[in-house]
Amino acid sequence: MNVLVTGGGTIAPIDDVRRIVNLSTGRFSAMLSEAFLRHGCRVTHLFAPGAQRPFRRQAGFDLDGEDPAGELQRLARLRDEWHALRRRYTEIPLQNGTVLDYARTLGTALRTNRFDLILLAMAVSDYEPEPRLGKLESSAETLEISCRRTPKVILAVRGLAPDAYLAGFKLLSGSTDQELLNAAREACRVNRSDATIANDLTSLREGRHEVRLVPSRGPAESFGPGDDLADRLAARLLERARADRGMLT
Repeated sequence: MNVLVTGGGTIAPIDDVRRIVNLSTGRFSAMLSEAFLRHGCRVTHLFAPGAQRPFRRQAGFDLDGEDPAGELQRLARLRDEWHALRRRYTEIPLQNGTVLDYARTLGTALRTNRFDLILLAMAVSDYEPEPRLGKLESSAETLEISCRRTPKVILAVRGLAPDAYLAGFKLLSGSTDQELLNAAREACRVNRSDATIANDLTSLREGRHEVRLVPSRGPAESFGPGDDLADRLAARLLERARADRGMLT
């Protein structure tokens, strides 16, 4: 399976030194890329500036740890795994991280590669200001910023990759389970995606990372918290992609 995963958050510049960003770190998309590699896939990871990257996100030495020898052993195991899997891995960094940069970079990737599974976990800004040259004065008591709606990048994907299994992401905050499911199903309809992976910011902040895999047809599936969450979700996405596309397991 040839898999594309996008991750991190886009950037909306206000002026030369200020910008609007979102809360996404790209951690979960990096974990999903790692899981797909472990499942034998070829993985392309397209990421925003500052986003966490597969394997490298774990490569720091814990200076506060009580077992430095054990930490060295962990890093050695990580390095061995990375070198065993890296031949099936490709990275595509965004240059400036804007929505336009994301749309152009993703479009190029889709036109030059054939992907079986596309997982768009990038947190894309819905609105962005018209950036000003230079730096806005900081002496004013208030600053008003007018923002315009950005284009929905995912809407172009089906036309560029008609045969791929396409999954988008939907994040809400303070929603009920039914509201989350309804929003995910509506996203499938509008985006012409095969599935939407939905979660709520409240559970994330409470340390309960739960996700819903909501297909365009059929019942939704829930994936509870755990260190293996990304692995469980990746395995199920591969099963669905193969079944929907009639591919051999």
